[in-house]
Amino acid sequence: MKKSLIALAVIAASGAALAQSNVTLYGRLDASLANTKDKIANTSNTTMESGLLTTSRWGIRGSEDLGAGLKANFNLETGIKNDTGAQGTEGSAFDRQSWVGLSGAFGAVKLGRSDTAFDDIRDLAVGSNLWDSEFTPNKIAYKAGLDEYSSRASNQIRYESPSFAGFTAGVSYGLDEVASPVKKDVQAFNLRYRAGALDAGIGYQEQKDNTAPASNLEYTAISASYDFGSFRVSGGYNLAENGLNQEDDEFSVGVAVPYGSFEFSAGYAYSKSKTAGVTQAKGSAYALGATYALSKRTKVYAAYLDGDVENGAGTKTADKRVYAAGIRHDF
Repeated sequence: MKKSLIALAVIAASGAALAQSNVTLYGRLDASLANTKDKIANTSNTTMESGLLTTSRWGIRGSEDLGAGLKANFNLETGIKNDTGAQGTEGSAFDRQSWVGLSGAFGAVKLGRSDTAFDDIRDLAVGSNLWDSEFTPNKIAYKAGLDEYSSRASNQIRYESPSFAGFTAGVSYGLDEVASPVKKDVQAFNLRYRAGALDAGIGYQEQKDNTAPASNLEYTAISASYDFGSFRVSGGYNLAENGLNQEDDEFSVGVAVPYGSFEFSAGYAYSKSKTAGVTQAKGSAYALGATYALSKRTKVYAAYLDGDVENGAGTKTADKRVYAAGIRHDF
C-alpha cells in the first residue's frame, strides 16, 4: 500500500512539472537534384544536395514557466547533410543554436551560441528574395569583395527588448576567449520597427581582429519588407568595410507571390567593391523559383540562380549557374 502511494505521489509530481514546462523535438529535411555550371572553368556537375531551399536541421527547444511572467528557455539545434547523413559542421554537435536563457516583461536574454543581433536585419532583407535560401542572388553577387558576415557567434550574450509602440532593439556580444592583447570579439546591435504589413530595421556588426586589419570587418545594413497581401517584397542595403580602407556597397531586392498552393519568387542583387575609392570588383546575380505545398509540412520546389563577378578591369572571375528541383519536409 505504501509503495502504491509513493508511486502515485511521483506520478502526480511529474505531472505538475510537465504542466509547467515543455520540450519540443523538431526538424527539417531538404534534398534536391542540382546542376551547377561554372563558365570560367567550363565545367558542369549534377549532384544530390542538402539544404538548398533551407538548411536541413534538427533540434530540441523548450521552456519552463517560473511564475510571475518569467520563463527559462533553451534551444539546441544542429545542421545536417541529409544527402550523406553527415553533420552540418564536422565536430560540432549543435552548430546552429546552443543556448539557455530567461525571458519576461524585461525582454529576453540568451547565453551560448546563437544568431547575432545583426543577422535578424540581414535576414529581413531577403525574406522574399528566393526565401533566404542558397538560391538568393547575394550568394553570388556579394562575393565580389569582402567576406560575408558571421551569422552566428559562440560564447555569446544576447539581449532582445520587448516591443515599445512597434519598436524593438537587440544587442549581442560574442567573447573570443583569447587572452589579450589579441581581440577577436563579435559585437552587434539592431533597431527594428514592426507595424501591420511593414517590417523595417537597421543593424550593425563588428568582427574584431586586431592582429590583421584585412580581417577586422564592420557591417551596416538597412532592410525592410512589406506584405501587400497579393504579394510580398523585401530588400536592403549593406555596407561592408575592413581595416585596409576596402568598402563594399551591396543591395538586394526580391518579390514573392502566393497563388493557391504555389508561391513564386524572383530576386536580384548587386555589389561593388572599392579600395581607397578605386573599383576592384563588381558582382550581380538574379534568381527565379517556385514552391508547391503538398501539405502544411511538405513542399516541392524548383529554382534557377545565375550570376557573375568581374574584377576592376572588367574580366569575369566567376560565372555560375545553378538549376535545382527538390523536396522539403518539416517535422
